[in-house]
Amino acid sequence: MESSAVPETKNPLRHHSHYVRSGKGQSPYAGGSSFMERMAEAVASGMGTVAFVVIGSAIILGWVLINGAIPYLEHTFKALGNGGQFDPEPWILLNLIFSGVAFYTGALVIIAQKAQTRTDQANELAAAKHRDELAQFQTDLLQKNTDLTNEIHELSVKVRGLVEQIHATTCRA
Repeated sequence: MESSAVPETKNPLRHHSHYVRSGKGQSPYAGGSSFMERMAEAVASGMGTVAFVVIGSAIILGWVLINGAIPYLEHTFKALGNGGQFDPEPWILLNLIFSGVAFYTGALVIIAQKAQTRTDQANELAAAKHRDELAQFQTDLLQKNTDLTNEIHELSVKVRGLVEQIHATTCRA
């Protein structure tokens, strides 16, 4: 066994095998997932980054600018000047806003989930360590109790021997 390896009896995650990678491509969360579950996890992990939000924002902004934001704005100002709507049916601007909100909401929810997963794992490690420390403390207390019981037994045997000697000496009549 390597020096950095944790003995099985001291491993704080020994009761949490679903976090241990057991083979090639195994999920640390599900204890082994199907190909599609691993792919979904990888995609969600990639989407759950600030870089994904920044790149997505740049793509959306570029798309809007390339696809005629200036002519759209000119048309909107002319329509408003003539008493028309700023976003006529089928409300493309409104749909764009809702799509953007959905994009950011999804990405931010994934980022928050990943952060919560890391927090949960850290809490689980700490709880497992605490349980192991408590178990060791109880074992130590039990050993001390056993040692004291043995000492009391030895002293009782000595006291009995002394009482028998005193009795034998004083009761020779």
